[in-house]
Amino acid sequence: MIIKTVNSTCSHEELQNSEVILQAGGRGQRIQPLSDQQPKPLLPVCGVPMIEMLLRQLVSAGFRKITVITGYGRDAIVGHIESLLKVLPQKIRVRFHHEEKPQGNLGVLGDLDIEMRRVLLVFADLVTDLNFVQLLNTHLERGCSTTLTSHYESYRLRLGELSVAGSYVTDYQEKPPKEFLACSGIAVFEPEVIALARELPRPFGISDLIQASLNRKLSITHWIHGAFWRDVNTKDELQEAEAQLTGLLAKKTAHASSHTEVSQ
Repeated sequence: MIIKTVNSTCSHEELQNSEVILQAGGRGQRIQPLSDQQPKPLLPVCGVPMIEMLLRQLVSAGFRKITVITGYGRDAIVGHIESLLKVLPQKIRVRFHHEEKPQGNLGVLGDLDIEMRRVLLVFADLVTDLNFVQLLNTHLERGCSTTLTSHYESYRLRLGELSVAGSYVTDYQEKPPKEFLACSGIAVFEPEVIALARELPRPFGISDLIQASLNRKLSITHWIHGAFWRDVNTKDELQEAEAQLTGLLAKKTAHASSHTEVSQ
């Protein structure tokens, strides 16, 4: 099962001149023992490794310059992608950058030779049908230095929540649901952010780069994508992602079939 991304108004030049960084260098400790058998990005959802699903979506969207960051399980990831490249368009340039030691989830951004071009960062352990072209369009329209993708995460507290004024209780909610706006692990960075990344001490993560950008007064926006999105960190989350993606694709197929029948 492969999710297709539909192009909108981005020019081919803007897509092809952007550098995609697929961060696949994590150890995947939270999903052990599954990640002991193969690197986390190669774990399949609906029969397709997560990194392959993302790579196919990015290529379908029109991106042509891709750098894959590897760490644990480098040989397996490189071998799988090299085999995949044999069936993808020939004009794709895929490079591999291996981290000998952990640099944080974004420290590698300061080490890459990417000619100071625009960067689309994607963590390779995500399952999503996010429209990457729409993301890039939004970023270009805003003219900002960074665009973070975002979504809402909901949690229910395990205990009662107190609202207080000093030592006085003003309200009590039993195990209330809470909603937080979260970063979705996909972002677009302009060259000035890449230049800043080269100045930061290693290791550093995306939160460190965002904070440093704010300190430099660089403009940062977020885009609530509203897409199907799952971050896979446990065996249960892997199974949930597969079940949800299967349902999503079934609905899309049914919708496409009904649309075809109406057109006829």
